[in-house]
Amino acid sequence: MKLTAVVAGLAALSGLTACSGGGSAAGAAGSAPPLTVAAYSQPTLQPNFNPFSVNALRGTIGLIYEQLFDFNTAHQNEFMPSLVTKYTWAAGGKAIDLSLDNRAKWSDGSALTADDVIFTFDYLKQHQLLALPVDTVIKTADGVHLTFSKPEYAAIQDLGRTVIVPKKVWAGKDPDTDTNLQPMGSGPYSLGQVTGQQATFTARSDYWKQKVPVPQITYVTTSSTNLLTQQLVRHEVDLAYAGIPDVKNQFVQRDAAQNHLWPIYASMKPLMLNLTRKPFDNVHVRKGLALAIDRQAVTDAYNPGVYQPVGPTGLYQGNWSSWIAPADRDPVKPDKAAALAEFAQAGYQQQGGKLIGADGKQLTLRILTVSAFADGMAYSQELAGQLAALGIDAAVNGVPSAAYTGDEDKRDFDAIYGDAFTFGTNPYTFYDRMLSVKSKTNLVGWNDAATETALGALAQAAPDAQLAASKPLQQIMLTQLPVIPVAVKGTPYMYNTEHWTGWPSADDPYTTPDPGAISGVFASKLFLSLKPA
Repeated sequence: MKLTAVVAGLAALSGLTACSGGGSAAGAAGSAPPLTVAAYSQPTLQPNFNPFSVNALRGTIGLIYEQLFDFNTAHQNEFMPSLVTKYTWAAGGKAIDLSLDNRAKWSDGSALTADDVIFTFDYLKQHQLLALPVDTVIKTADGVHLTFSKPEYAAIQDLGRTVIVPKKVWAGKDPDTDTNLQPMGSGPYSLGQVTGQQATFTARSDYWKQKVPVPQITYVTTSSTNLLTQQLVRHEVDLAYAGIPDVKNQFVQRDAAQNHLWPIYASMKPLMLNLTRKPFDNVHVRKGLALAIDRQAVTDAYNPGVYQPVGPTGLYQGNWSSWIAPADRDPVKPDKAAALAEFAQAGYQQQGGKLIGADGKQLTLRILTVSAFADGMAYSQELAGQLAALGIDAAVNGVPSAAYTGDEDKRDFDAIYGDAFTFGTNPYTFYDRMLSVKSKTNLVGWNDAATETALGALAQAAPDAQLAASKPLQQIMLTQLPVIPVAVKGTPYMYNTEHWTGWPSADDPYTTPDPGAISGVFASKLFLSLKPA
């Protein structure tokens, strides 16, 4: 979103204070200390609190504005209420009833009602911002009733993450240009002060759901991983989720009693081959590459303990074991002999330590990744080294971020190791974004009628039928290898307990400790659950 000259001028000021109603932090949490989150790597923040903008600052959703509901991806996808207390499917997935929490209020004290929810959906449709196929939204006795043109069971998480705004404020706003510098939401915080390096949120004393324990939350920028490491070790930052090298030694072991790391395994990183480029269109080449990779060595290449090897279906065996056949759960182990046998079926033989094809040329593979990402470069170099040991002319093509995106868009690459695909409440979105011919993130060029049929069936499958409906897609991953699953990506949430306790952990995974980059419901649940140390 382009900022207007007026907003750009405001951003240049040393501080920007916005009033959004609601009580003060002192009334909400007494003398409890503030909480600091390292949330940005860019040098300067541009004030933007438009919840429909891709440039909205973190905290806009979750702290100021609330979503309908979500599912706890840190623990068995349990339902997490927010503005909605329950949902009920109807009409075979073509309709859903949402029960609203009748306590909900905007920060000016007025009630948040079904009219606001209906307005929000209509507003999103009017401005072509609604990705969900919602036909109608009408008021019911305890909430709203939504209808769809076809069963939409698979869209439940996207539906839950709809941000609700007050009709009386947003009826006159343009979502494409308005940066919403005085936001009025229903969440537990009001906007405090914004500078170029931080954004502060102040607890509401009149929040409708409960007393807000953390009086102030400050999201700050960090210019480098070295600086972030120092800030974490000195406990100047309470929560961070950036990639620090050797995080266990550099952070956790520096104060094992108070410094904690909890990787949340929410997405999968595959080696993606350009299937429109020979010889990667040959399934035996793909199988040979898959059998050549030592996945444990890849995941240990930069930050041991943060990533984990993943099984061949792409679904993480730690969280999705009940969905995966026992024989297909474990990551594929490297097998040189089996890899060479697959390459042989594709016409490649080892000659003088090189893997040579029928055309007399060595198999060549360049792995595209972003050169500025130290972790991505390390993982890609480990992959290239392993494949080179088998006789492949393999190397890393590290390029700037803009060039990486451009080469992806043009499909000008042999292979990519950098993108990750998020697991949802069921595998539909995960597989759809990787493999559907309609998906903009199907970067490999996979175009397969059986895949489209299976995706369509899974999209419309009722919750109790989704496991069975996922099996054809798992089989396509196992037999056709449209992508090669390598690792499950752990987001390394790092926090300390000097100032605040009650953090979620592997022993108490009540939410993902996310400060608003993924889900506002996760963020709100986190900050409403902490206690002063």
